[in-house]
Amino acid sequence: MLPIPLHQPLFVLASTSPRRRELLDTLGLAYEVADNPWTEEPHEGERPRRQAQRLSQEKLAQYRSTHPENQLPVLTADTLVALDGKVLNKPANVSEAERWHRQLAGRKHLVVTAVCLGLSSGRVVRRTVTTVVKFLPWNEKLYLDYLKTGEWQGAAGGYRIQETGSRLVDRINGSWSNVVGLPLAEVYGIICSHLTIPGPQS
Repeated sequence: MLPIPLHQPLFVLASTSPRRRELLDTLGLAYEVADNPWTEEPHEGERPRRQAQRLSQEKLAQYRSTHPENQLPVLTADTLVALDGKVLNKPANVSEAERWHRQLAGRKHLVVTAVCLGLSSGRVVRRTVTTVVKFLPWNEKLYLDYLKTGEWQGAAGGYRIQETGSRLVDRINGSWSNVVGLPLAEVYGIICSHLTIPGPQS
């Protein structure tokens, strides 16, 4: 049974991603949401796992520096799609999205999410989760029809598995919620291990 929603926030989600909010809401925990604008700067030769970890930590550091008055724990995350060790970020246009889909079709790729929970004490708890996703072989109608939906916009790798992008997927190995943008089991685990969750309100 999920916990009863709490009135007092346990932590701050330093992200306005609607997908992460929808996932967190299923846990029934109270939290604050804070905008945390961030320009993602790739580093030459940086491996995908390391890039996700660095960006998540930088997002946490930025929030702490711009909101010194808020002493609640802070949750940040960064999700990326990688193929053959190369990061496929958010496509700039439909042509780039199609090019990436042609590369992904019929093959396995990785979805990596790095999570940071910055505690009030200053300690940072980190988790990195990788899911293997295999796309269906290239089918002109299937893939081009998907591009017409516009879901590729603002999505790492040019697709959203929680929407009609699931039609492109042959199978996954690992956390489905991680592909959406937040590995729920791991996030809930670190919250339960490091934060005090009050009992049900009377």
